[in-house]
Order: sequence, then structure tokens, then C-alpha cells
Amino acid sequence: MKRKTQVLKVLVVLPAIYYSCEQPKEIIPSSTIMFTNKPAAAWNQATPIGNGRLGGLVYGAVDVDTIKMNDDTFWSGEPRDLQRPGTYKYLDDIRSLLLADKTHEAQGLIDQHLLGPWNQSYMPLADLIVDWKNTGEVTDYKRELDLNRGLVTITYTTKDGVQFKREVFASYPDQAIVMHVSADKKGSVNFDAALGSLVKSKSYVDGNQVVLQGNAPIHIEPNYEGVHPPIYEDGKGMRFESRLLVKPQGGTLEKNDDKLSVKNANEATFVFVAATSFNGFDKDPYKDGKDEKMLVKGYMDPLVNKNYADLQQAHEKDYSSLFDRVSINLGETDDAKLPIDERIEKYKAGEDPALTSLYFQFARYLLISSSRPGSQPTNLQGIWNHLLQPGWSANWTINCNAEINYWIAGPTNLSECHLPMIDMIREASVDGAKTAKNLYNSRGWMAHHNLDIWRTTWMVGGTGLYSLFQVGGAWLCQHIWDQYQFTKDLDFLNANYDLLKNASLFYLDNLQKDNDGYLVTIPSESFENGFVKPDGTTGWACVGSAQDMQIVRALFENTMSAAQLLGDVDFKSQVQQAYKQLAPMKISPRTGQLQEWNDDWEPSYPMSGQVGHGWAFGVGNQITLRGTPELAQAFRKTIEYRRPGYTYNSGSWTGTFPAVFWARFEEPDSVQRVVDRHFDLALFPNLACNFTGYWEIDGNLGIAAAITEMLLQSHAGEINLLPALPQKYPNGFVKGLKARGDYEVDLHWKDNKLEKAVIKGGDACEGGDVMVRYGERCIPITIEKGKSISLTNDLIEI
Repeated sequence: MKRKTQVLKVLVVLPAIYYSCEQPKEIIPSSTIMFTNKPAAAWNQATPIGNGRLGGLVYGAVDVDTIKMNDDTFWSGEPRDLQRPGTYKYLDDIRSLLLADKTHEAQGLIDQHLLGPWNQSYMPLADLIVDWKNTGEVTDYKRELDLNRGLVTITYTTKDGVQFKREVFASYPDQAIVMHVSADKKGSVNFDAALGSLVKSKSYVDGNQVVLQGNAPIHIEPNYEGVHPPIYEDGKGMRFESRLLVKPQGGTLEKNDDKLSVKNANEATFVFVAATSFNGFDKDPYKDGKDEKMLVKGYMDPLVNKNYADLQQAHEKDYSSLFDRVSINLGETDDAKLPIDERIEKYKAGEDPALTSLYFQFARYLLISSSRPGSQPTNLQGIWNHLLQPGWSANWTINCNAEINYWIAGPTNLSECHLPMIDMIREASVDGAKTAKNLYNSRGWMAHHNLDIWRTTWMVGGTGLYSLFQVGGAWLCQHIWDQYQFTKDLDFLNANYDLLKNASLFYLDNLQKDNDGYLVTIPSESFENGFVKPDGTTGWACVGSAQDMQIVRALFENTMSAAQLLGDVDFKSQVQQAYKQLAPMKISPRTGQLQEWNDDWEPSYPMSGQVGHGWAFGVGNQITLRGTPELAQAFRKTIEYRRPGYTYNSGSWTGTFPAVFWARFEEPDSVQRVVDRHFDLALFPNLACNFTGYWEIDGNLGIAAAITEMLLQSHAGEINLLPALPQKYPNGFVKGLKARGDYEVDLHWKDNKLEKAVIKGGDACEGGDVMVRYGERCIPITIEKGKSISLTNDLIEI
């Protein structure tokens, strides 16, 4: 019988700062506007723009300027059949060796017989090069990114007193990158505009358009294999075309070789469109590719006569419909008035609280800019790349990085941006079914460590230490369940249930019994970590690493829940039988720590920062602070010993995981220490995350996820309000966050204590009693579909 909660209603007079969930989000400059007082001298100083498919890095120079352009489908290579039927014949020997504790012999067989080639690489597309015909010094220079509008504005004054203004944005509705330049003195706009590329290409002028055509290499070696030239073959490789439309007002427009020259104009609008011949992961982009010229014509033709004001209005309406859902204010100091590069340079722990809220909103901006319905999912560098050999090929590394990119999608009210990830999962399942059959002699589908645009799922090269990540596909499936949890879209779940079911089917066939009779993954490895056995033997290949088993357990739980909702009772029963036999997590009797391996071994490099067996705590919910206190405290001992937040520069996953761990331990100062170290050591001057010299966007998106978890958590079956709010942010608010179950949450606090919470039930929420926690108080609150409820810090309804 459904129990109704009696909630005491009190009358409270509230200051004007409080708004209901229905009211528009106010603009908070300190968390939504950043600027610099100089042009970019390097790629990691430039300002990113994007519409999900097209990306650009805006340098903002006053003499010869560049915007580095990308198309998210422009990759080296072509579809490859990497399958080797019958390779599973080596598994019996490998499994027997591991069960017999013969680690090195098993590793030798894995590296000799199971590895495949490296992924292909994400390519730079085009450079927009503009010579502004300015030879003198300028004053009052400013390059600003307004996150509220998705707009870059560049202003400066030349030595003759003319004030120039440029606006740049990437439009999703018009599928174009647009720049507008104006001056306060008529006839002052002069420039040459051209297009160039690092890949094989040619350019020419067609009327008032510059055309660039070219093709990608058929192969690029990854950056970690050393410097190698691109390999081109006639009749192979992805083609592309881009066009730059130049529309001056006043003055003259002239053709000048492969450039367009504008003289004495009052203003001018640039419109850049591009397309590739990519026709899907399984189609040869050269022989069976789309007609990139016709695609570009389809993009450009409607824009030829569209004025700048209409282009900008369409962009801002679309963009703000996503960005404006969440606003945040964590307080501010005078540091918020400084240029972003100076703020980063002078950052110290305890200072500049507004940088945290700006970083949070910048991450949301990056996700909106790099992942929209119909696009590719956000890769290691989002959609931005300027190198022929980008870091780690700018691929999708699915042993954590690709997944981290989407941790903010649900909680920060951007579930639509999650959909490209779901599309990639479906595409990967095609080759994943072949890999399951040929490498593991199993039904269903799976994926290993890496994906590129061709969606091959075989193990990559190098060593099984990382390429043997047998649960890559299973982890991807967590995103299907998370998307359902935040949206409660049953149609979505029904449409993607087959991915959960077939991923589970793979493990029903592939799991093996260990020496204790439990079902485990064999062979296995643990998040690229090596181990040391009591006898001093070192290695990486193992039986049922804790991370593997946590991910498989979560997949089974999610599949059973989905099967129950959708009426697939028979399959739920099959999964349940195997679920009961899965190897449990273990606490070391020697150290009291959560064991990383099935056996009680030591890590080879305890301070590597890679603590994969925290997956059940930081990603899933098999370990929670109050639900499984013994396991939680065992894991706490693990991270106290391993100190993952203090390796490398706390960039990428090395900052994300520990920050999320401490947030879920509800230890706010520990979270803040990781965030502080990340801000101090891991930021490029443009606020992008620096990891070993490359932009790894999961650092931006992952730390934003940790900031979200400081303010709101919902993974443990309750809506937990301000669970890990650091002392650094005594007063503030956040509006529009999402909790699992389709609930929208606004929070206001003062003197580090909750002052008011507004929880609104979404149209898809179940309605009824919801467990709500603030501190040690946790009670059921009745929240109906489409209705809001306001609570005090005692969880009393206002």
C-alpha cells in the first residue's frame, strides 16, 4: 500500500533571490563570461566554438588571423575487417595458465595471438586564414567568450583610432561557422580571406566563395609511435569540401588567386560550411561515400541570402535552449574581473570561487558544442584538433575517457547531448558481435579498449596491459541505463534494450569459473595496472579483476531492471542465475583495503593514479557510503594509501576519479583539494584541460561532474542535497540540476547551510514518495509529476 507522507507546511518570508524552477535562469557573468586581453599565440590559447559537427578554435589575431576548423566525421582510414575467425582457440590455454598462476606464460600468449592494429586518427580539416591588413599596434584588445550566448567577441582599436568588432559562433540550426566584422568608421574593413589545410587539398575561388577540397590519409600512425608522415593512396581515403562565403557591405570584393579580397567595406559576414564523404562506419568513404559537394551545396544555398542578424538569432535561440537550463553562483571575488589566462596563472587554493562555477559552465558549453543529436560523440579532444597525429589519435578510449565525457549529461540537464554516445554504442555492437564470436566464441557483443569512427572492437596493438579491457562494451551500456534513469523515457529504453540484452548475453557465455567456483572474466586486467604477488612475481593478466566484475555486475543489474520494466521475464531469469554466481568484492584481511584483484596482490605502482576498482563507488552504486559501509570504508583505505588525486597534474581521469570519489564520501575539503590541484596544474590558458601536453576534454567534463556531485547526488536511491559543499563556497545557489527519476532541483545556501531546495517532478517521473536527504536527515517526500515542492533545511515544505 502506498504511504502518503505528511509534510508540515510553514509560512516563510523569502528574499527576492529565490525563484521557482519555472522562472528563467538569470545571467551570472562571473560564471558565464571569460576573456583575455591578447590574441592566441598557440592552439591551447585559442577559444573553442562548435555546433556538434563543426568545430573551430578562434585565435583572434589582429594581423593575420586563423580559425582552425574541424568536421567530426573527418578521420583517416576506411572500414577494416580486423576479425580473425577462430582466434578463441587460444583462450583455453590462456585461461588454464592463469588459473594455474602462470602469469607470464599467459601474457605471452595474449600479446602474441590476440592483439590487433592501432586505431585510425581524427584529422584537422581546414584553416580559415584572414589577413586583416593591419600593420600597427592596437589598444583595448579583448577576446571574450560569452557562454550565455555561445558567442566569441573580439574588439580592439587600431593606431588610427578605428574600433573593430568581430563576432564568431558555430550554428547548429544552420550547420555553419559564422563570423561578422564591423568598424565604427565606414570603409575601414579590409582583408584577404583564404582556406588551407594540413591534409592533401586544393583551393580556388568560386564567385564570392573560397572552395577547399581534399582528402584524408588512408593511414596515420598514432602519436605514441613517433613522428610518421601521412600515407595517401589514389582512390582511397575520405574526401571533403568546405566553402567560405564572404559577404561585404559597402566597398569591393575581388578575386585574388585562391583568396577573396575585400577593400573599404563597412562590415562583412563570413559563412563557413563543410562536409565529408563519410557514409557510415561500414561504408568505404571514397567508393561508397556521400557526395560531399552536394552536401555542402545543401548547407550553403539557404545561407547565401540570410543576413547576419537572422543567423545569430537562430543560433542563440537554439543554443540557449540548452545552456540556460542551469545557472550557478558559487560566490565571486575581484579575481573574476581578470583575464582568464591571468586567473589561471595566479590561482591559489581558497581563492577565486567563481572560477569553479565558470569551469562548470564551460564544461556544459563544451558538451553542447561537441555533441548534438546526429553528430559523432565527444572524442578525447571534443571535436577540436590541429594535428595530423593528435594525442592518442583523438579517439574514443572506452576504458574511462569516453565515458567520463558524458557524466555531466544527465545531472546538468543536457540529456539530448548524450544521444550521440548511444548511437556509437549501437554502431560498435555490429563489429562487437563479430569480436564476441571470433575472439571469445560467445554470443552477444562486446568491445575492448578503443574505438575510432570505423567502430572496430578488436584489441588494439601494443600490449594486453591496456588493450585487453574486456568490459569496454559493458561500461558503455551503463550510459543507456543512466540516460533512462535521468529521463525516464521508456520508449528510449525499449529502443535500446537489445544492446543491454546482447551485452549481457556475451557474459552469460563468456564468464568462467575461478578456482573458488565463482563466475569471472578470464583473461582480465585491471585498468592498465600491474601487480606484485607475494612471491615477487609481477604481471598484469589476471582472473576476474574487481573492476571487471563490478562492471559486469552493474550490466546484469541494469539489464534485469530493464527486462522487468519491458516484460522480458525469461531473460531476466537467465541473467539472475548467473548474477548469483558472480565473484563478490573482497576486503583484504592483510590491509583492510578493497582488493583490486581476485587474489590479495599489491599494485606494481601504487601511486599511478589508476584505481579502477573504485568503479562501483564512483561510477556505479554497488558501493555506497551508507548502503554498504564496510566496502565503502575499505575503498576509503585504498585511496588513502594510493592517493590518486596527487598523480600527474590531476588532469583528465587522474583528477576526475578522485574528485568524484571524495564527493561521494561526502568529504568536501578533500574534493576541493583535488579541484584546486587541477586548477593549479592542469589548465591551458584557454581553460582547456592539459594532460601530458595534450587537451583531454574528459578533464574538463569530469571535474565538472565532480562539482555537480558536490551539490547534488542521486545514485544511492535518494536525492542528496549539498552532500559535499566545500567551505570555499559559503553562499550561493544552483538551479536546474537533474536527479535520477526525472526530477529538477534548485538549491540555495547561506553560511554553508542549505536555505531552500526546490524539487520539481518532470513529466516522466513516477510521482509519489521520493527519499530526500540533507545531512543526516533523510525522509520520504511526496513529489507529483509536473509539480514543485519547496523545502527548508529541515526538509519541511514551505
